[in-house]
Amino acid sequence: MKKRNLPFYPLLFATFPTLALLANNLTEIRFTVSLRPLVISLLFGLILFVIAFFLYRKHWHKAALMTGVSIMLFFSFGHLSSFIKTIPSIGTIGRYPYLLSIYGLIWVGILVLTIRKKIKPEFSKLLNIVSIILVAIPLSQIGVHYASEAITYRQLNPSQETNADTLTELGYAPDVYYIILDSYARPDVLLENYDLDMSNFIAEMEDLGFYYASESQSNYDETFSSLSTSLNLQYITDILEELDIERNSAAHRDLIIHNDVRYTLESLGYETVAFSTGYKWSEMDDAGFYYEVAPDTIFYEITPFESLLIKNLIVYPFRDYVPGFLKLDLSQQVDSPHQEHIDIQLNILETLPEIAENKYPTFTFAHFIVPHIPYVFDIDGSLLEDPGYNSADGGYAISETYELDGYKKAVQFISQEMLTICEEILENSESEPIIIIQSDHGWKDDHRYKILNLYYFPDEDFGSLYPSISPVNSFRVVLSDYFSMDFDLLEDLCYE
Repeated sequence: MKKRNLPFYPLLFATFPTLALLANNLTEIRFTVSLRPLVISLLFGLILFVIAFFLYRKHWHKAALMTGVSIMLFFSFGHLSSFIKTIPSIGTIGRYPYLLSIYGLIWVGILVLTIRKKIKPEFSKLLNIVSIILVAIPLSQIGVHYASEAITYRQLNPSQETNADTLTELGYAPDVYYIILDSYARPDVLLENYDLDMSNFIAEMEDLGFYYASESQSNYDETFSSLSTSLNLQYITDILEELDIERNSAAHRDLIIHNDVRYTLESLGYETVAFSTGYKWSEMDDAGFYYEVAPDTIFYEITPFESLLIKNLIVYPFRDYVPGFLKLDLSQQVDSPHQEHIDIQLNILETLPEIAENKYPTFTFAHFIVPHIPYVFDIDGSLLEDPGYNSADGGYAISETYELDGYKKAVQFISQEMLTICEEILENSESEPIIIIQSDHGWKDDHRYKILNLYYFPDEDFGSLYPSISPVNSFRVVLSDYFSMDFDLLEDLCYE
């Protein structure tokens, strides 16, 4: 056989689902999460190819066609089922038993065809070309994305000059903590609408020396716009216009990671401390101290990315029948793949109190995905075992009852943790720090903008704060009052 006629398309077909899913989630996840499924898919395709090669008595083209069809059927089942179910006239066909029967007939038909008919090399050549085009589409998207990120980093983030001798109003450089509790609604909203009284928590934080902005609202109703606004000291709509940045461009996505607050403090000799969050756009992985949750081996538990892939496999309907001797609860891991999320939150909780012991002045950015979904923590910090709290699509609860109860438990859990952590930070700090504990947005419905907003300033100097202060003005106050800078307060606005 001539080398140019070698049918390699089954292997490319095997990689396509992972590459396509990665290309559609580039702004949310890192490339590394795709490595294990890519390797497994390639090995799966190769093993099928080898088996078929010997079953067909070393006939390359028949083996390739049978393997290629098997791979397409194996990976496309969930996608096709979901699509057919959206069509009223034929939706019933999308149910598992019917679609499995159709897939079985297609597979048997191709099997008979490859046994009885000769498969010409030209057909394999055509499928090789099709597979190259198919894989080239997501690969080009991935390549353009990472190239644009690299260019943006070089253009927008030049090396910073350090002015470590700059004196603050206090005569020292206080550690600065910016702690985000994702989706934490303002306590008055929690009480009036969800019968959750957090007044004791607020009172205890005030006893520690915190100022509670009791009328605070977020500037936007979603995380990215909210954080990019607070960390850059101006509304993101104004930033995009001023810098002539297109929405969803690499420069737009870079606004949280490489922000004005971070670079201002770094120019004063601060070290940035950051954590992995599970969301690429909020991970400052080039910080001076970056605490990442990483698997010890390739045999770590199923990730959310892998869960999405598995749900489209033809074997997914049979997930409850994995042999017990494998000691793998595949159903639970796929339907509730939250271990990574749990590890990330615990990593931040365990590390935050230790930062005060760093000999350098630090700026810490800690983004908790709590009390945001998935709801996995009970009030005392133990894990919720009832899958009703987090097993629906996207990690949501299966009903409004579970949703409300899960949210309330998460609020109480993270509140108690914040109280304990702040006590430890203050105890471990040689000099009084600056701590901002803030939600990026509220929870839901008409209260989406009403947020928790707490401030700890040295000597409890809260003269520049006021009850309705919003995140866009938080660091304007901090930099003006404690770092001898001159920032006027902006109007506190809420944008959709």
